Amino acid sequence: MQTAAADAIRARIKAEGPIGFDVFMELALYGPGGFYERPPVGADRDFVTSPHVHPAFGRFLARALEPLRDAIAPDDGVRLTEVGAGDGTLARQLLEAMPAIRYTAVDVSMGARAALEAIDGIEVADQLRRPVDLVLAHELLDNLPFRLVRGDAEVTVDTHGDALVETTRPLDPTLDELVDGHRSDGDVVVPTGALSFIDRVATTLDRGYALFIDYGGDASGPVHGYTRHQPVEDVLGAPGAVDITAGVDFGWIADAARTNGLQAFPLVNQTDVLLALGFESWLRDELATQHEQLTRGAGIDAVRTWSMRSRATMLVDPAALGRMRWLLIATQDLPAPPWLTTATDRTTD
Repeated sequence: MQTAAADAIRARIKAEGPIGFDVFMELALYGPGGFYERPPVGADRDFVTSPHVHPAFGRFLARALEPLRDAIAPDDGVRLTEVGAGDGTLARQLLEAMPAIRYTAVDVSMGARAALEAIDGIEVADQLRRPVDLVLAHELLDNLPFRLVRGDAEVTVDTHGDALVETTRPLDPTLDELVDGHRSDGDVVVPTGALSFIDRVATTLDRGYALFIDYGGDASGPVHGYTRHQPVEDVLGAPGAVDITAGVDFGWIADAARTNGLQAFPLVNQTDVLLALGFESWLRDELATQHEQLTRGAGIDAVRTWSMRSRATMLVDPAALGRMRWLLIATQDLPAPPWLTTATDRTTD
């Protein structure tokens, strides 16, 4: 497929020879004509995230952030930076729930920053900077460029005619050392971009927390693409038109945080977090509202409440968004919030 991103990738290969998968990914997602040149999130775009499914997500996330804020500076306005803020849907929800928070929205996409600048009450930036007390990254880590290792070789991208194809090259010593202990029978996703981001968080966060919400688990998932709400197997076929992602190896991320002198609290799933934050009680209240609307003859309102309540259950469905993982890290002097202890107990039951 002929795209501006594909042209940039071919030009890079022509100038330098085969490129690492991380370089390919950087150009395909964030280069000229890249997938994230404009926000791709929404029902009429390529995929939806938890804040787009139901605005209650932002309210529950605010409940999760409140004890973090209180632990850092209970009597002062806390500075929150959301990295990978996209179209600003989550920012709007959090600002509504936490109007006193000082909010900075970071995104590398000019299209995203243009959308974010339309939101009152936030600062917009292209990278994470001091001062910050809370760092939030929702569905960011899985899209940061990574390298691929297959056996004893690194996967690279080259051209064959007009097509982009996979090739391999010997592992360099740095990558060989990095992947040691993470080898498997399949491809190893080496999250170099995410690890660099953790380094950045550690040097930026003097005292505070960072919360990462993403797909993944104790090992990385397979590399795949996504477009128009459908998975794509061939991620080389249409660079710039397809998202490129892999489930996050949160164990690797937690180890990197500890290496940087931070705490990494237990990994929990979104189902257990939202239940710990009162999701079931909120759902009962919504059902009561629906019954009250029916009683007074407001049928259309009742149908709307029922529809939104049904959508909200996707947030805790283990087969849907409930399988998202939450990883909280912090500087050494800060405690785990109560909701995390409850969610951890639920996860280990």
